[in-house]
Amino acid sequence: MGSASLEQYVSKTINSNPEIQASWRQLQIAMKDVDIAKSGYLPSVDVLASSAYTERNYGLDQDYAGHTAEIRLTQLLYDGFFTSSEVSRFKQAQVVRYYELMGEIEQKSLEASLAYIDVQLYRELLSLAEKNLITHVDVFKQIEESVIAGVGRRADLEQISGRLSLSESNVLTELSNLHDVTARFLRLVGEKPAEELADVSLSDAMPESVEMEVEAILLAAYETSPSFNATIYNIDAQRFAIDSARSRYHPQINLTASYGAQTRDEAALNNTISEASVGVNFSYNIYNGGADRAAIRQALSQVDLAKDLRDKACIDMRQTIQIARNDIQNISEQLPSLNAHRLSSDRVKSAYMDQFTIGERSLLDLLDSENEYYESSRAYVQASYTLEKARARLLAASGVLVKALGVSRNGVASVSDLAEKELRYDPNHVCPATRTSLDDERNILKRDSDSDGIVDLWDDCVNSAPGAMVDDFGCEASDPEPQTMNTPASAADFTLDDAQVLASFSINISFASNSSKISPEYVSSLSQVIDALEKYDNAGVIIHGHASLDGDAAYNQRLSERRASAVAALLIESTNDIDSRRITSVGYGETRPLVDEESPAANAKNRRIEATIIQL
Repeated sequence: MGSASLEQYVSKTINSNPEIQASWRQLQIAMKDVDIAKSGYLPSVDVLASSAYTERNYGLDQDYAGHTAEIRLTQLLYDGFFTSSEVSRFKQAQVVRYYELMGEIEQKSLEASLAYIDVQLYRELLSLAEKNLITHVDVFKQIEESVIAGVGRRADLEQISGRLSLSESNVLTELSNLHDVTARFLRLVGEKPAEELADVSLSDAMPESVEMEVEAILLAAYETSPSFNATIYNIDAQRFAIDSARSRYHPQINLTASYGAQTRDEAALNNTISEASVGVNFSYNIYNGGADRAAIRQALSQVDLAKDLRDKACIDMRQTIQIARNDIQNISEQLPSLNAHRLSSDRVKSAYMDQFTIGERSLLDLLDSENEYYESSRAYVQASYTLEKARARLLAASGVLVKALGVSRNGVASVSDLAEKELRYDPNHVCPATRTSLDDERNILKRDSDSDGIVDLWDDCVNSAPGAMVDDFGCEASDPEPQTMNTPASAADFTLDDAQVLASFSINISFASNSSKISPEYVSSLSQVIDALEKYDNAGVIIHGHASLDGDAAYNQRLSERRASAVAALLIESTNDIDSRRITSVGYGETRPLVDEESPAANAKNRRIEATIIQL
């Protein structure tokens, strides 16, 4: 049996959730309200009949049975446009109910999606907590055996006992969280989540809006959000209610026709008589205690209320979209760093475990490394799932989550074409699409006070002159001397893309983690490069550094530049007969991987230094 998918559970939710069912019933009722209002255009036909026994103490017949029958037709001619206003009001109201149903479907789809993602999240967090607990149990057994054998310290046993209790508490916490979200899933979907759940990735379903300016995202959402559109049509429906209330100031004119017969005449004698009539009835209310004026004021207040609800819906939607989009951008930038921390912690944990086994690390070092790996893994997992939830929130707030998932509710057809009139909304005067994201000047990772291309965090000279050439640390560097016809070309004048390549080499130099320092023993690794430069008199070399795809891209870029520069510097120091102009370096960071994936094998291939001999 295959794993269950998010689309399957969302489809089940929108076709069985009782709150969606209630909204569906409201739509059905609203559609019947239109039919009821339209009946005012048609005549009404009434039949009246009676049969009664009468006993009296006067007249010729003092007791008798009498029978009457009448058929009456009434056709509205004029009612101050009350009927037409009511028809228009209920037409707009049914569109309101339709959009409210669509909004409820979007909301429940979002809630089901968040519950689905949370189930996956807490299952994975529970697995991490269990692995952490197993590790602590294994270490506890090892320490306990050492203490019993008399070679371990009792303090170490107390320390691991405390950490073991904390690990057990972490497992119980994750179990409780998983239980709660499973109960939420059951409430929304109507069944428990399957043991195997398919992975969720809404990145492909995301519109281009994530890359758009927030103003454009919001303007697009104003068009597609069903909840917001419901409030727009509700305002128009309430405006027609004002027209209905004002019709009370107008007269009512009806065409009436009737025919009747009775078995007794007006003197109650046993004579059958009949009567037929056709005419126009006119009625006009002069005063009814101020009810008409109160009805108009009530209708005006209903319009104001509808506008307030529109503003609230707009403001809420704007906030949700702004926060969701900001979360998507920030978490996308955080994930590489969180993953790098997780992988680094894993390597440290493994190394510390080996060193602890041979007595080179203390128990505290081991436990700290284990907990750091657990916390870093937990942070990475939470961020990954939080990113998917932010995407779901942005899609739902824009009214396109259900469409993105490719699901629909059975039996729901659009009634927007049945509206009295189509409405458009310009948000600029009520709910403008205002940007809330912080400028780069507020972000220490992006702040560049002197606009020299080097962020202040890495800038050693934050007051560089405007337009000045700077080095990798933001300090002014001298401009290169202009090249003349007699000036020999420099390797720095070329790139890998525009140079004539004569040869390429891979330089086998290993660097310590996060370091660009080169040990002296690696000088021999440059022998091929030196031989090539001596072979080709008019040739240069580009030393280019590359990084793996794990970790922060900006940091990897800087690290690749520093390592390439360090190799170029070592090459210059090792060759007295080669002009330094023939040697240059460049860092490409993550932009030119040999293997486009993140794995230990791929990372090892991508993390490299190469030398390319070029024609000058």
